[in-house]
Amino acid sequence: MKPFRHFFFLVMGLVMTLAQSSFAADKSPASVASSGLDPTQLEFHRLAVRRFIFSNNLPLSQLVPSEIVALPSMHPAFSPGTNAVPDTDAKPELTGGNLVLSGKDTTLYVGGVNPYATYELDVRAVTGNAEVAVDLATLGLGRRVQVAAGTQAVVLRLIKDGKVEREQTFSKESPVAPYLLRVQLSGTTIAAFVTKDGETRYLSHTQPGEEFSKFADFRDRKFASQCTFNVAARLPDGASVTLGGARSYLSAGVGQADIRMITHKDGAPFWENNRLWFTFSARGLGIHQSAQGVLSLDPSVFDPKFEGMIVYDHGDGLLRNDYASQIIYEDDTKEWLAIGCDFGGVAGREGRGASGLVVARSKHDPRRGFSVMGNARQLGGFAEMHEDPCLIFDAGAKKWRLATCCLNGFHTEVFEADNWDGPFTKIAGPTKDDSTGVLIQKIGDTRYVFSGNKAGPMLVYSYPDLKSLGELKLDLPQHGAQGALRTWPNVFPLPAGFPHRYMMLTMDRPNFPGVKGKNWSYGALYLFGADTSDISNAPYEFPNRQK
Repeated sequence: MKPFRHFFFLVMGLVMTLAQSSFAADKSPASVASSGLDPTQLEFHRLAVRRFIFSNNLPLSQLVPSEIVALPSMHPAFSPGTNAVPDTDAKPELTGGNLVLSGKDTTLYVGGVNPYATYELDVRAVTGNAEVAVDLATLGLGRRVQVAAGTQAVVLRLIKDGKVEREQTFSKESPVAPYLLRVQLSGTTIAAFVTKDGETRYLSHTQPGEEFSKFADFRDRKFASQCTFNVAARLPDGASVTLGGARSYLSAGVGQADIRMITHKDGAPFWENNRLWFTFSARGLGIHQSAQGVLSLDPSVFDPKFEGMIVYDHGDGLLRNDYASQIIYEDDTKEWLAIGCDFGGVAGREGRGASGLVVARSKHDPRRGFSVMGNARQLGGFAEMHEDPCLIFDAGAKKWRLATCCLNGFHTEVFEADNWDGPFTKIAGPTKDDSTGVLIQKIGDTRYVFSGNKAGPMLVYSYPDLKSLGELKLDLPQHGAQGALRTWPNVFPLPAGFPHRYMMLTMDRPNFPGVKGKNWSYGALYLFGADTSDISNAPYEFPNRQK
């Protein structure tokens, strides 16, 4: 019996050892690979691509000639004065569905001024030596910021009390009607474009040091409330301008980038009406010429819809364009939390702060329209500057976990804190490879950290210790011969009922044509899907909170 007993215990010990090894393996990334859920083994297939160029817009104000009744009431003409003084000598005419300005210099009201709007004139015809301008002015026309298209050039002009304080040539060539003149205002900077025959052409934009905030700061809520968006025309004898209309709108810009899913605090996607919600950078032509956009998407098709724009209130009276944000819905407090990059500055100062990060909160749902995230402040406690934050609450660790891109070499790091807004302590990183657009995401029952990479691939790391696991597989990567250039691996899981188990909404980085020097006007939206062996019965990674 003793030899048998010895053999029995030997076998049982071996069984227990194998069981323990199996249990340990179930908690490791390797076990996920065995069940087909290893993110480095998923094969992402490109499904669709689209770049919005001043399209998919949200209207703010419009002048529609064919729908005007009582022109002097709806769109009055202004004369210089201490307030909004009617110009009774101006004789604009409505004819053939157009607005014709002639006889004398005319300034006609269109709507209010939003510091992150695009302003557009539909110029149908120009005769004589006429000039037509997008005019952003105080009531009484005391201070005016104009982008004017004449017969010889397109210029930016700053006018105070009727005198030109600054004139800057945007183009030495003037467009030939018909065309659309588009002026993109980005807080303290401005850019001009002309669209003709279906093609949008960049003219110019203000560079660093050419801002006009000391002359007119439209981010200032009190100042903007005293301003109007006008059509202004210089009309010498015999000259006229015919307009098909004018309008202002919030726009997805000339490129879309920095895509981040709106989530619950555990990282679960925020669903509403079978749609997912994402923040993105509505791009202008410089790093400070973008704003925080919001889009929604039905992931069973490709119908990205621009839904809104978010600005930040740091308590100094300015609406700042901090962006590359993550928005989190906190189910317990019914509050919306934001963590983003301080590209718009912080209270009392311009430029980026020490951490490069800001936090804000709001009871108001910021996903639609023009929204303000309040109580914004710089996130302190970081020794270096950071970007592209991704924040979750890890219930297992009972900690908030934050992944960022550290700008000291562009490397991923992971931090943790007891509260969503810090103070944070670094627990992992920096990674060896450079990164951007970092993401904490759950694949199966395991969380991973994803990041972009300048060399090309989108990288996968273990969570939270940042051990290198490999890279994502894409059949048609969202870049050409120039390489990926640090794009965002915005991967997300889908519940049963969708044609793919996992998807990714990301972007490329080609800048807008014609822009010289460094700029950040990229990119296009790319949708990828990855198949698994089971899309009908595999458990979803998160609680079902669909509305």
